[in-house]
Amino acid sequence: MDKRPAVVDVASWLLWLHIAAGAVVSVLVVVFRDRIAAVWSPEPGADSQVQPIDFVPVIVVLYVVVAATALFLIPLFRHGHNWARHSLAGVAAGVAITAVATARTGPPDLIRYSVVAAATLGAVTLVFLWHQDARRFCLPGSWRRHPADVAAHD
Repeated sequence: MDKRPAVVDVASWLLWLHIAAGAVVSVLVVVFRDRIAAVWSPEPGADSQVQPIDFVPVIVVLYVVVAATALFLIPLFRHGHNWARHSLAGVAAGVAITAVATARTGPPDLIRYSVVAAATLGAVTLVFLWHQDARRFCLPGSWRRHPADVAAHD
């Protein structure tokens, strides 16, 4: 069996870095919850019944769902499943787009720098996921064959 291409390994490590960075950003949201609420919540008037929004549960649930999805898909991608590669590309693109949108809302500086780094990481991850060697590795009938498949057909 041929060795897995280096771009697949690099993409996998970048995806693991996404998961770690997401945990850091989630912690930052918890730590800076008051400053974020001041920036992102509507300003209530004197007679307004509008309550400030709590972003922490939303961010934590979103992180858990995206991280669990990525944790499930990374091993499948490393074993050559093309649909997992496309799904992970969707996750990376979603992180990049969300990060750019978040940076435009005026969050605290530390979170702004974190989301700019996340957008950059998402773009670089997409390059590796869509690289020609990663695509060739994941396509059916590609250059790699599992020894059990070869033995079954002989």
